[in-house]
Amino acid sequence: MSNLGESIDNSEARDMLNEEWNRVRNDDEHDYLDDEFAASKIGEVLNASQLTYKYILVTNVIAKAVNPNIHYRAMQAQWVNPGAYNARSLGHQVLVEWEKEHGERLGGSNEPFLNKPARYPDFSMENSYRSEKAHTRLYELLERLEEQTNSGEVDPVDVLRHTVYEISQLDPQTVDFVPPKSEVPYEGLRSRVEEYLEKSGGGERLASVTAGVMKAHYTHTNGEDYTIAAEHANVPDEFSKAAGDVEVFRDEELVRAMEVKDKPTERSDIQHAITKARENELPEYLYIVGQGFRNESEKQGALKEIEDASVGLILVYPEELLSLLKFVEDAGRKQFVESVGEFLNDMRASAENKTDWKDLAESFG
Repeated sequence: MSNLGESIDNSEARDMLNEEWNRVRNDDEHDYLDDEFAASKIGEVLNASQLTYKYILVTNVIAKAVNPNIHYRAMQAQWVNPGAYNARSLGHQVLVEWEKEHGERLGGSNEPFLNKPARYPDFSMENSYRSEKAHTRLYELLERLEEQTNSGEVDPVDVLRHTVYEISQLDPQTVDFVPPKSEVPYEGLRSRVEEYLEKSGGGERLASVTAGVMKAHYTHTNGEDYTIAAEHANVPDEFSKAAGDVEVFRDEELVRAMEVKDKPTERSDIQHAITKARENELPEYLYIVGQGFRNESEKQGALKEIEDASVGLILVYPEELLSLLKFVEDAGRKQFVESVGEFLNDMRASAENKTDWKDLAESFG
């Protein structure tokens, strides 16, 4: 065996995954796996709280169905064992993208194989873990599947089919947002959005609304190819590479960034925004003041920081932000409503935040 391990055809894997998904969604019977014990354990792993274990299981089940020479416990091609392969490549390039199109039922991770449980050559009891019960369950399941598929007792495609069926039974984490069919007058939209923003929603509501306004504004008033990106509201700064909570790109070049603050602003928040602007070499930086300032002293200190800054920091209040929707016509306001829903899904916002926005969207018919 080559030290590069076994290979996987990602296109074949994607086709097989879609084929099995379509099959289990249309079948009346779902007894796909003769090994009832293994079938129950697959369900337990997929319904447990440890996300990385779900991705390891599903990725390797796909791999084994495509290439039976792969070992169910393999995670890296460098594993000194027959059946080694690069699970990260398959997981990130096939499973992650497929999951985004099917409700993010596994949890919606963008890079699950960067998490510690998946950063070993193989899935072993010698690896570190937080939950011994969960780790042991997956290890024993993978070992059992390896033994039974190699002996011919179980078909790897049947294992995939049952796994896909179990995924189909999980609740989707995304919400389908139907674009408004009737007109979206500005005043009616403004009042509904203001009501929506009365709840913080963990910062997700104001961030998604800000991104949606930017999407409508840049699409309908600039006539160039702009892309809007929205960071999840709760990503710590030390783990984020973004220039702001909302970013505007033109032809992949960062042209504007915004800090979105849905809590009362303090002087230190303004200092942080100025630092982000400098680090990203932005001449101007927008700061969305969601809940005003904590007190008058903090406000005066913040204004002094802005006055002395070497970059232009612009304070924007929610009513000013929403006023941009006056200028994008009905088509732009419809796009705004749809875009906010898409950003909420992309941010993996809470179910309540997504459901309330869906109700808002549907209120326009």
